[in-house]
Amino acid sequence: MWQTNKESIVGSCKVARLGLLLLGLLASTGCEKVVNLDLKTSTAQLVIEGNLVDDNKPCQVSVSRSANYTDTNTFAAVSGATLTLADNAGGLETLRETAPGQYLGASLRGVPGRTYTLRVETGGAAYVATSRLPAPVVPFEKLSTQLSVLGTDNIQAVVDYTDPAGKGNSYLFRQYRNGKLNNAIFAQNDEFTDGNHISQVLRTRSSTSTDPNGLDKLVRGDSLRVEMQNIDPGVYEYFRTLTLILTAGGAPTTTPANPKSNFSGGALGYFSAHSRRVLTIKVP
Repeated sequence: MWQTNKESIVGSCKVARLGLLLLGLLASTGCEKVVNLDLKTSTAQLVIEGNLVDDNKPCQVSVSRSANYTDTNTFAAVSGATLTLADNAGGLETLRETAPGQYLGASLRGVPGRTYTLRVETGGAAYVATSRLPAPVVPFEKLSTQLSVLGTDNIQAVVDYTDPAGKGNSYLFRQYRNGKLNNAIFAQNDEFTDGNHISQVLRTRSSTSTDPNGLDKLVRGDSLRVEMQNIDPGVYEYFRTLTLILTAGGAPTTTPANPKSNFSGGALGYFSAHSRRVLTIKVP
């Protein structure tokens, strides 16, 4: 499912404008910041954004709280929370707060095949999420481009990889044009492609994007970078339900009111332990 993240539904029949700076890469740490929900009409909710990557860097987590709004959409950083990260190999650490609402791990690293549990305690409540870093890591075989098959002159990225036999593999792709992130969601699983070689076009919802930055309008000479993540099924489910919400665009549907978080306790957001493989080309 390929979807541009512009708007979402938050709360029962309440349409909220999503900032959704989804997965904005924090280059200095190798981690990512996810799910900045700009809520106008929903009640306050905790938003947890956690990522652990197999890049030999520590886990990074953002904790904030949404609020009721009138004219201004902001998020309050949650300071003083207690965060612990554990793995199924006996590792355990407490994350330290490096800036208001920003928490960083120390010694634990992302290892394919290991399962990680992130626990966040704040305001007298605990929120827990578990994520398994998939193994084996599926190689990112090729990055290329093609002209849109819709008869336009749009240039689209094409990713190639081979899905291992056995269902349950899930993927997330992030596309950058000249170093700037395209906030479209490119999530895929192997429900219908198990064990196949995949050549997938990263196409947004429409061939006539209204992205003011033109990040999905590739032209010759652009630097095109694509990041391939192997994600676990719970994280894929988050992006699947998020895409349903974005596609609904506020219309009355049977879609969920919020993306399906893998945190217990009612927090928004997710915790993802995943691999990252990157390819970069110059658009021919």
